[in-house]
Amino acid sequence: MYRRLIYLVPFVLMLGTAGSASAELMAYWSFDEGSGDRIFDSSGNGNDGTINGASWGEGKYGPALHFNAQDNYVEVPTSESLETETNVTVAAWINWIDAGDGWLCILANGQQGGPWENYGLFVNRGSGFLYFTLSLDGGHVTQQTPNDAVQPGEWLHASATWDGSMARIYVNGEMVLEQAQSGTLVPPGVPLRIGHRDGSAHYFNGIIDDVRIYNHALTEVEILAAMEGGIGYPYALGPNPQDGALYEDTWVNLSWLPGSFAVSHDVYLGDNFDDVNDGLGDTFRGNQDSTFLVAGFPGFPYPDGLVPGTTYYWRIDEVNEAEPNSPWKGAVWSFSIPPKTAYFPDPADGAEFVDPNAVLSWTPGFGSRIHTVYFGDNFDDVNDATGGAPSGTTSYTAALEREKVYYWRVDEFDAFETHKGDVWAFTTPGAMGNPQPANGAADVQMIATLSWTPADNAASHELYFGADAEAVKNATTASPEYIGPKALGAESYDSGGLAWDSSYAWRVDEVY
Repeated sequence: MYRRLIYLVPFVLMLGTAGSASAELMAYWSFDEGSGDRIFDSSGNGNDGTINGASWGEGKYGPALHFNAQDNYVEVPTSESLETETNVTVAAWINWIDAGDGWLCILANGQQGGPWENYGLFVNRGSGFLYFTLSLDGGHVTQQTPNDAVQPGEWLHASATWDGSMARIYVNGEMVLEQAQSGTLVPPGVPLRIGHRDGSAHYFNGIIDDVRIYNHALTEVEILAAMEGGIGYPYALGPNPQDGALYEDTWVNLSWLPGSFAVSHDVYLGDNFDDVNDGLGDTFRGNQDSTFLVAGFPGFPYPDGLVPGTTYYWRIDEVNEAEPNSPWKGAVWSFSIPPKTAYFPDPADGAEFVDPNAVLSWTPGFGSRIHTVYFGDNFDDVNDATGGAPSGTTSYTAALEREKVYYWRVDEFDAFETHKGDVWAFTTPGAMGNPQPANGAADVQMIATLSWTPADNAASHELYFGADAEAVKNATTASPEYIGPKALGAESYDSGGLAWDSSYAWRVDEVY
């Protein structure tokens, strides 16, 4: 009989936390009438519509129209104010039902078979994508988002823009498609319909609210404002670097797009989320007129440079003393400087069922020049190894066997010093796996049952459990962390009542 240390699995039980609109409206239907057979255009252009069968009901913002996927639509007579040649935005709140025709028409300024839509917006029901149509130079031109961009049974804001050279589609204010598209829009000269493309079976199924058409390609700020049902978005947006970005430098020029009403900006920057969110300590960097902040140079925040391996958080509050709602507290954004150690291992740390022919790879540490790999099937041997052969490549090929746990480590050298890497682990097919709770799991229930999948040839298991990960890793059968033997077919353990906001670890040794 022999034993093999298969897994040390830590998990955590936690009490959970873990510019103003310049576009001109061609038409705006708020659907706030709530009754009757007409909807009225709030743009002032007189593009009122006649309701054909659609029924009144609850919408995103008060009343809205419900369409039955069979014969319901709203028709708006053709007019010069609804026709454009060079720029357009179509936007609406929708809640669609997964039934009916394969193409659910939100709006179409044209008809099936031509004259095609001057512009139109559809949901493809089968694949869950938004479909934006344009009649450019008389041709029927289409753009579509990736599949599953929109889901049925929930409110979402659908919008599409064209600025004469680029078409963009947004879902809930986030751009999901950008595609080059040039030409000239050709007016169809036929009525516009909401909820149906004339001459087709493409009837909408669900609810439509707050429909807008602009003769301008809305900016992200303006789209967010339209989503809120107004003409201004007060919060800072468009962070650069993007929120959550990995930023490979020791200085940064933070920039953002201002909110619609901002006169100046309160800037917060720090390396602690809570401090930045609450404006504590020295995270407040001042009020300024400009929409950028340099950090990581003498005379600026972090004069000695940003620190590799650190996540930085920043927040912009928009200020306008003439507005009673000012300041508008912004979201907390973040970016991270890569560590000097290797990261993003492939296979990932804790990966299971890894192909024995796999080639190991990683992302090199910040500023690294050469890499030294240590590899084996014993954690301590890999962790304590020294004197390996350096290499300039970021991949490593090893002879892998089935039903084994492997450990590996990559040390990085940046021309000044060596940075010892973490020890990563993975298993090949046949080894014990699928630990539940998973490795590193958070927000685990207070009453948790541990379980795992046995190794193919294991005869039994020995289980260890405790609040000290190091103690669990080093425990023997004489240690208090030893739970006892577990028979083959009994790969579970009731851990009993666990404490809030606490960390636990467990280990399974397979016995052969």
